[in-house]
Amino acid sequence: MSTILGKDEQKIKEATFTANLILFWLKAHYTLTNKRVTGHTPNTLFGLIPLGTAQVGQPLKTIASVTSSTSFSVLRLLIGIVLIIAGLALITSFGIILLILGAVNILNCYTATFVITNNAGQSVGYEISILEKSKVVEFADEVNTVIADL
Repeated sequence: MSTILGKDEQKIKEATFTANLILFWLKAHYTLTNKRVTGHTPNTLFGLIPLGTAQVGQPLKTIASVTSSTSFSVLRLLIGIVLIIAGLALITSFGIILLILGAVNILNCYTATFVITNNAGQSVGYEISILEKSKVVEFADEVNTVIADL
C-alpha cells in the first residue's frame, strides 16, 4: 500500500513490519515524510482472525516523540496455557481449536511496540512482532531525528 504524497512532501523512509508471528502475511506499513508519519497496522481478533486495520496519519509538528519498546503480556501467557490445557483435556475438534488459540496467545505474548506521543502527552501504540524489533527501533530513531531537525 503506497502513501499518497501531498504538495511539497517527500518520502524519507518506508518500513514494513510483520505484525503477528502466526499471521506473517499481514504486514504493518509506515512511511515517514518530511511533513508526517502515515501508515497502517492490521487488527486481529484473538490474534488469529484479521479484522481490518488501524490507521496512523500524524503531522510531524504534533509529534513529541516516537519510542519503541518490548512488552511481555502475562495475561496472554496465562490464557494460552489454560487454553492448551483445556484443549489437551478435550480430544475433539473443539479441543484442537482450543490448542490453536492457546498456541497463538503464547506466541504473541512477547511483542515490540511502536509508540507515537503527541505534544499533549497522549500516546498511541502499535504492536509489531518481536522478530521485527530492530526494524522498529531503526524507524523510531529516524522519526526522532527528523523531529529534532524541525
